[in-house]
Formats: sequence, structure tokens, C-alpha cells
Amino acid sequence: MKSDEKIQQQIEETLNSIDNIQKATPPPYLLTRINARLNNPAKNIWENIAIFISRPAVTIAGICLLVTINISVLVLKKAISANTVAEHSFTTTADEEDGYTNLATIDYIENQ
Repeated sequence: MKSDEKIQQQIEETLNSIDNIQKATPPPYLLTRINARLNNPAKNIWENIAIFISRPAVTIAGICLLVTINISVLVLKKAISANTVAEHSFTTTADEEDGYTNLATIDYIENQ
């Protein structure tokens, strides 16, 4: 019995709360802003790209990608520089004898 009375009381409170409802009013110039947005021409590709890039998630992902690439290049450069091989090439010309030019090329490779 007591629970039935409590339920009935909650129903009455709920119905009474509807009595003070007012009509919703839109913010000022809402219709003007909606019409202006509808009448604007479509954005060009550069505006769409700028909007996409300016999103925080895309910006953070791009920065992380750049940092990762830089770190990997530095690590690879260190690994490669440890095994660097230098190649030197010397070309000498001899005097012309019998109408021919003698060329001698000396290549040698050294580990640094």
C-alpha cells in the first residue's frame, strides 16, 4: 500500500512538472546564420585540406610520424657510418705517344 501511494505521488510530481514548461526560443540570428551557411558556395579543396590538417588528432599524428622518421634516420645513419667504405678514384693522363692518349684509373677502397 505504501509503495502504491509513493508511486502515485511520483506520478503526480511528474505531471505537475510539465505545468511550468515554456516554449523554447532560438538564439538571436539563428535563422540568419542558417541561411548564410546554406547560401555559401562549396569550399574548395584547399579549404577542406586545411580543415582536415587543423584537426588535433591529425596534427598530433603528423608530428609523431615526423619525429619517428627523424629518429629512425639518425639511428640508421649511425649504423651505416660505422661501416662506411670510402672509394677514391684517381685518373691520370699520360703524354700522347703515337697518337693515342693513355689513361690510367686507380680505384681503391678503404674502410674508415
